[in-house]
This record gives sequence, structure tokens and C-alpha cells, in this order.
Amino acid sequence: MASSRRGRSNTSSANTVASRIHQMWVALWSIVRFVMFFAIALVLLIELSSTAFKSADGLPTGAHPDLIKVANLINSGQPSPALTLSQQLLAQTPQLSAEDSCWLLQQQTDIYRWRGHHHLARDAIDQCLALNIDEDKKQQQVQLRHQLQQRIDSNQAERHLLQEYANLRQSGYAKKLTGDVVLIYVYLEDNLWQGWSGPQRFMMRESIEQAVSWYQQQAVVYQQKPANFDIHYYHVQMGRGISASWLRSQEFFADAAPLLLTQMGYSSWQQMHDLITNYGEKQLAVIFHSNQDSRSFAQSCAQQATNCSIEYVMLTEASAAENRWLVSQVQAHEMAHLFGAADLYNIQGAKDYATTDLMNYYSAELQFAEIAPITAWALGWRQQPVAPFQIEE
Repeated sequence: MASSRRGRSNTSSANTVASRIHQMWVALWSIVRFVMFFAIALVLLIELSSTAFKSADGLPTGAHPDLIKVANLINSGQPSPALTLSQQLLAQTPQLSAEDSCWLLQQQTDIYRWRGHHHLARDAIDQCLALNIDEDKKQQQVQLRHQLQQRIDSNQAERHLLQEYANLRQSGYAKKLTGDVVLIYVYLEDNLWQGWSGPQRFMMRESIEQAVSWYQQQAVVYQQKPANFDIHYYHVQMGRGISASWLRSQEFFADAAPLLLTQMGYSSWQQMHDLITNYGEKQLAVIFHSNQDSRSFAQSCAQQATNCSIEYVMLTEASAAENRWLVSQVQAHEMAHLFGAADLYNIQGAKDYATTDLMNYYSAELQFAEIAPITAWALGWRQQPVAPFQIEE
């Protein structure tokens, strides 16, 4: 009996020690978490402050009153209206001095650089250098132009691949970016490491809705009625690990399509297309998304293909917070392939052509990207434009 009581006493003491150790670990973990969250918040604060548009400075002595308006817009965090006003002043105010004009062009340069439009920033510098400005200022502009040109040249890794623009118009299931569009967005998961949390899915949903809204805004620029998007979201749980090589293989669609069709309640891809698009009255775009860091692509139909029925986008952009600026642009870029747009970044003659077009260069944010006339033609929004390269017949 004594032995039994002694055992209970030892056990109680051990439990007390264990409880205290547990409490210490909980307290320590709380401190660690606080430090981690504080560090993350600090990094984000530094990042946001570094990406914020800088204040206007260096106003010329006795500057034209309208230049002060430009400076006030910039200093109040309104660079886009400041850009518009500076363009109007340069076009409509002939009494501006060379110094005033160069100052406006410098503000344009800064805004274009902030937007990621390095060609336009370089062009603004060239206009400034063409004016009669002092030598010190000219040397500063020459140095900045050199930096911009280096940045442009560093983004040409695939520029040598093609000499002509591929004609993908009027092909596959999504022939034009007009009318009613059914968009099927599929999250791919497996039982290993490729999954989607609720916040991650929400982030992707926000991004694709931003891409859709951007397309609708761009359509208005070309006097087109914006397409009406009907977005449906699905999850496909694969019975195997998801790798970048498998996503690019022919086996992917054979493995994934039946699982998606089962969820949707269709017996075949053709039946799904016919019923969901009311036998072709609507456009259909399918996007698969795997939460990994790889290169996205589109499986789209060429114009010459007469029986192409399998079209989809494969997104492999991770849902990390630092990718927010990029994800919506990748979504919009790859989806454009389904509606007839071809890449511009790999065409030799397009280095200095359509430089703000999403199919050629990415911008700092999707809102600053544009659809150039050649991409608008491919999407079915306008007539074929003149281009500095051959367009496939």
C-alpha cells in the first residue's frame, strides 16, 4: 500500500513538473509567434514603403503654375492623374521652357518606371535629352537611360525564338472574347504536398475576378461590349502526386478530365461543352491551377486545327503573398491564348512593339497592363493592325 501511495505521489509531482514545462513552452511559443508576426509585418511595411510612389521634387525656379498642380497630385499619391495632366501640358502649352518640359518628362519617367513600363520611361528621357537643358542634368538623364536600356535588354531571354505572329484566332472552344463566357476554374490537389487552404483559394478567386474585370475594362477601350463571365469553381483530388512534368504530359488530361466531369455530372468532355455552352452559343474557358512554383502554359488550338476540342490553361503559380502582383497577370495572359491571342515576348520584331501589352511584358500590376491592337485583333475586337513582323495567314 505504501508503495502504491508513493507511486501516486511521484506521479502527481511529475505531472506538476510536466504541466509547468508545458506552460513554459506555450509562453515561449507565444513569444516566438509574436516576434515572427512582428518581423513579417515589418518586412511588409518596408516593402510597401519601397513600392509607394515617391514624392515630386526639384521643381524649377519660377515653374509654370500647372507644374505645381502636377507636383501636388504626385505628392498626394495620385500619379495616374499627374501623368495625364503632364501629357496634356506638354501637348497644349507651347510656352513651357525647356527646363519645365524636362521636369514634366522626368515625372513621367518616374511614373512609367513605377508601373514597370521601361520603354515608355526611356522614351520620356529621350524627349528630355532632345531639349536644351544644362549639361549636369543631361548627364543624369543619360545615366538613367542606360540603366533602363539594361533593364529592357535583360528581359529578352526568348526574343529570338520566332519571327512571325501565330494566328490562333477563331479556333477551339473559345473563339472570341465576346458575349457570354463560361469559365471553369479547377483547383488541383493531391494527398501529398499540393493542396489549397481557404485563404489561398480566396486569393486566387480575387485574382481571377480582377483579371476578368480588367478584360472588361480593356474591351471598352476598343468600343466593345464587355464579355459576361460566369465563373464556376471546382476541386479535383488526384490519386497521385502532382509534378510539373506530369502537368505538361499527355497523361494529365486523361487523368484529370474524368475526375472533373464526375463532379460536374457529365459523361464526356464534348457533352460538358455542348450543355454548358448551350451548344456553342457561349464561349468556354477551362483553367486548372496547381499550387506550386513552375511555369504556367496554355493548351490552345491553332487556327489550322479543324478538330481541336481540348483547350485549357495550366496555372502553376504559387499562392504566396509576394506573388499577388503577378498571379492575376499570369491568369489573364494564359487565358488570352484560349481566345486567340499569341505570345509577343518571343518574337524578334516585337522588342520595342506593344511594350505595355500583357502578351509581351508584365507590368508592376495588372491595372497598368494594356491590350495592344494586335492582341485586340486576335481576341476579335478590331481589324488586323500593321506590325513590324509577319503575321501568320
